[in-house]
Amino acid sequence: MKKLLISTTVIGLSLGIAFGQQRATRVAVKPKGLVVAFFDEPRLRSEPGGQAALENYSFFLKQIQEIAKRDFPDVEVRILRRGDLIRLPDGTGLNVQNMQPALGYVFSMRGKKHRVLTGVQSEVDFACAASAFFRRTSPACTK
Repeated sequence: MKKLLISTTVIGLSLGIAFGQQRATRVAVKPKGLVVAFFDEPRLRSEPGGQAALENYSFFLKQIQEIAKRDFPDVEVRILRRGDLIRLPDGTGLNVQNMQPALGYVFSMRGKKHRVLTGVQSEVDFACAASAFFRRTSPACTK
């Protein structure tokens, strides 16, 4: 009876060790690139035609975010407003109040100089510029 109890205990412990689970640690995947959509609303409202430009920019921004999410999944999209400061992957800083013009987009990735698209961009213009910068194809770029 003692042998049966000891052998059952040993088998039970060995099964626990053999089938023990380790926790899988998830490593946060860093985005390979960054697209910053920036606009300075107070400066735009004070300029003639600035309100219309801001409305057009807002309209295309929603479509551009969808294209970036679909065609460039490892590229992070951020919106930068007046008073915000962001560090780009290439090591430079971006402050909307110092940008000329008051709205546009910045493409950035580590090891490559950033590129600035100024003014209102259509979804096709954005997709083609992003394809060229990040060296990928996008179905939205019809040029």
